[in-house]
Amino acid sequence: MKTFKEKKIAKAILDQDTILAPYLAKVDKYDAAFIIKRLSPFSNLIKSTILFQAFNKPTPIERNRHILATTKTLFALLPAKLAHLFFCSDDEISIKAKECASYCRQLAISPEKVNFIHYQALHSQRNESEFKRTSSLSFRTVNSANSETNSENFAAIRPTNNEFDSEFALAKQKSLYEYLSNFAMNIGVSPISIENNIEFVGCIKRYSDNRWWLRRIRKLINQANEKAAIHLNFVNSKRQIYASDVTTRNRIAQHTRNENLLSSTYILNEQGQRYSLKEISDLNISNPKIRKDELLCRARGFENLAKDLGHEALFITITCPSKYHRAFSKSGAPNPKWQGLMPDQANSYLNQQWQKARAEFKRQNIAPYGFRVAEPQHDGTPHWHMLFFIEGEKLDALKAIIRHYALEVDGDEKGAAENRCDFKRIDPNKGSATGYILKYIAKNIDGEGVGEDKFGNDSLLVAQRIDAWASCWCIRQFQQIGGASVSVWRELRRLRSMFKGESNSLLEKARFAADNSDWQAYTLAMGGLNIKSKDRPIKLHYDINVNEETGECSQSYYDGELIQKVKGIWFAGKTFVTRFYQWRLEKA
Repeated sequence: MKTFKEKKIAKAILDQDTILAPYLAKVDKYDAAFIIKRLSPFSNLIKSTILFQAFNKPTPIERNRHILATTKTLFALLPAKLAHLFFCSDDEISIKAKECASYCRQLAISPEKVNFIHYQALHSQRNESEFKRTSSLSFRTVNSANSETNSENFAAIRPTNNEFDSEFALAKQKSLYEYLSNFAMNIGVSPISIENNIEFVGCIKRYSDNRWWLRRIRKLINQANEKAAIHLNFVNSKRQIYASDVTTRNRIAQHTRNENLLSSTYILNEQGQRYSLKEISDLNISNPKIRKDELLCRARGFENLAKDLGHEALFITITCPSKYHRAFSKSGAPNPKWQGLMPDQANSYLNQQWQKARAEFKRQNIAPYGFRVAEPQHDGTPHWHMLFFIEGEKLDALKAIIRHYALEVDGDEKGAAENRCDFKRIDPNKGSATGYILKYIAKNIDGEGVGEDKFGNDSLLVAQRIDAWASCWCIRQFQQIGGASVSVWRELRRLRSMFKGESNSLLEKARFAADNSDWQAYTLAMGGLNIKSKDRPIKLHYDINVNEETGECSQSYYDGELIQKVKGIWFAGKTFVTRFYQWRLEKA
């Protein structure tokens, strides 16, 4: 009689698995069972890559050791309870999120379970291993009975804040919070910290919400998929440039889901005006074209201001040390100096060095202004492009500071001095500074008008992969350095008519400049370049959002705190409302 493992081997061969079958035919049944067990959770591409490398080893022992070591590395990217979700669909992630939320919700609304937890916490009768075992068992039991429960109907059955406080003492809330935090860590999700006015009740509500779990599990799995692709050297100039195919497909699918949601959701105000969220999205910076146009408008404004002030334009590129790079750009071959560091860690390194440089700028009274663009190199490792404007006499000092911190780590390695930091002084007689940065902005937003990248890839497809890369690693692509607030600029643009009684004031000058897309005039109206935000003449005005029909104040979903929203602008002790209507959501 065949064992379970033998049946799996036979089934793989019977199904004519194009990946496994040719390799399984070369080994005995024990090695075949080992291969199937280790590779079953992964995609065909990963299977074929690992097997190709393994079967090039000289001996069976080295072959199996390679399979074991590689799969161990990949399995470590996800907690054991999520390992089966490698390269899964978003629907499977949603199911897992609902299961986790359902388990937490049942504990939150069941007094006997809470009392039990409180009793156990007080008497410390279980060790950590027993806790995990009991947690896992309870999880399965609860899910089998309550798998259909979701956050929407939980809102109807959970007690109000007053009832919650009266039902559970603070000590019991704390015990439940600690229990659920341990459960989250066991899943692989970072627990919620008690800070920033977040109380135990708010934490418990978060743990009980499908959406909270979905965001965190989705991020975990998406990053694990990308880490696996980088470890196996899929992401490089010769294979899957900038981001893996899996991550890119997931990002495109996310955009599709968002488009469908926006198109089917409407907002309605008290005047009877009704618009879809898709229509609203197309009119703000969520629209890639508007986002790109605004960035170029601001860059052009800085350039015009620099010309009037007689300042120099400098284009800077800084790159990470070789230990952050997975592969060589020309060949795509693995970089032997790579230390397993991921793109988010590389971007943190660049941020850290930039903070040091800015601190030194402040000590030497150097105040550059312009833009920073973060973009991936071929293997996903970020590098930064910066367009700065600065007084000519401070140019050399700025370059020396940036070069120092760019080479502070491993600055003596081969090629560091030539490649880690690059400066290009922009001659206005040969071209504009805005035109120089245009291709980097367009490449990282929609790719329109760029043509091909330096590797010969179509820019429209490149933009999709860069967007997937930035989303996966949570990397901020664009940052303004110096200058006035763009949020105030956008708020002023909501007003299309002159301020009554303020026609000669800075307020009207700023409004007129914003309305006419004149970033240079807007910056001057806001006090110039080197002014702290608190000293700017015009600021955002925040106020509590009140429903005029019911008199209810908007509260945060989890913590019940009053929500303050942007209502307009503040100038010279007066507030000017720019948002006149109250909107409510409505499904199609």
